[in-house]
Amino acid sequence: MNSVTNRKAFLCLFWIILFLFQNRLQQVYESFQYIDELFAALFIPVFVIWNLKKKECFERNSENGWFLFFLIIFWLSGWAGYFRYQYQPLSNTFKDSFVNLKFFMASGTAFLIFADDELDFDQMRDKLWPILNGITVILFVLCLLDLGFGIFSTGTRGGMRAVKLFYSAYTFLVSQCVCLSAVYLWFYKKKQKKIALFLCMLAFIMLSTRRAKAMGAVACILLVYLFVFHNRQKISKKVKILTIGVLGLAVAGGMYQLISYYYTMGVESARAVLTIAAPFIAIDHFPFGTGWGTYGSAFSADPYSPIYGMYRMAGVWGMSPNYHEFLTDTFWPMILGQCGYLGFAAFIVVLVLLKRKIFQLKPDKAVFASALVLLLYLLISSTSESAFANPMGVPMAFWLGLLFAEYKVNKKAGESRE
Repeated sequence: MNSVTNRKAFLCLFWIILFLFQNRLQQVYESFQYIDELFAALFIPVFVIWNLKKKECFERNSENGWFLFFLIIFWLSGWAGYFRYQYQPLSNTFKDSFVNLKFFMASGTAFLIFADDELDFDQMRDKLWPILNGITVILFVLCLLDLGFGIFSTGTRGGMRAVKLFYSAYTFLVSQCVCLSAVYLWFYKKKQKKIALFLCMLAFIMLSTRRAKAMGAVACILLVYLFVFHNRQKISKKVKILTIGVLGLAVAGGMYQLISYYYTMGVESARAVLTIAAPFIAIDHFPFGTGWGTYGSAFSADPYSPIYGMYRMAGVWGMSPNYHEFLTDTFWPMILGQCGYLGFAAFIVVLVLLKRKIFQLKPDKAVFASALVLLLYLLISSTSESAFANPMGVPMAFWLGLLFAEYKVNKKAGESRE
């Protein structure tokens, strides 16, 4: 194995493990909460280094140009809202604008790190395989021990113990399992059906959290596995029954969550209130919205955004000045409220272009499946958390960047052979 592959494999493992344990580490040392922001911020020096070396960073084509254009429109819309209304201090606006851009910056950082023509991705797979297997087995064993002996502090759902292991919230465990599942799909090209056992372990852990998004994640992984790798093969009756069962659970979980938060609880639900109010706020502040750090974001809590008082939301449980844990319970209302209809539309176009870039990976089934699972989960999680702006989004952005880097390296190698 050449030195470049050795070095990049070490870097990949380092960041995977750091992201995996970031939440636990920040419970002990608060400064670790900035690991995801640090990785995103690395985009700037890495980009500068690439330019100093006179390397071609990103392929110059119309699709990439439009992607950058609409991403800038989305970002500037939040700033336009700030300059027009100035509901929050500049520091809150700056922090929130960075947080909403960090997913794309983190993906760019990973792309620049791994888009190296000397990197052998197949050899890197061999390097990562045993270590990731060990991590997955440890998480699975901890899950079994927790279910059997209750070794971690947690709650119950539906009368059953809900596993979250050493994480501060269930969503952290689910998102990390999704990331690991995406990595295992990437291994399919070399390991074939050997990945199934580890995917099952991760699925068991996710379902043990008793969360609807976990059921949706497992359903997505199963469907991607079947339709990408076995779309031309006859699927057995047992597999069909399993697939229908998993899909049924996912749909039932999603419907239960929808009815519970948007109908049963009504105006007592922060998620429902944030969603219902967002279109009216965007109309009142047309076309740019209220600005970064003002609505549905972590930085709208301290200082407390005047928007919540203006629209009579300060009395809703989880949205008050003294207790605001549920302010970040959604993603799309945050974008619509803060960036207005212009920024919201621009972000939709960005995601459509991202989807197109992912579907360009289809010639390599393993790379395509790995990327597709991440995009699907991000869309699922965006209904109940600030998916693209929270710490869990950065590990997924990291892996997407690596996948795009592999595609570029392999494409360039293929062109040089022709």
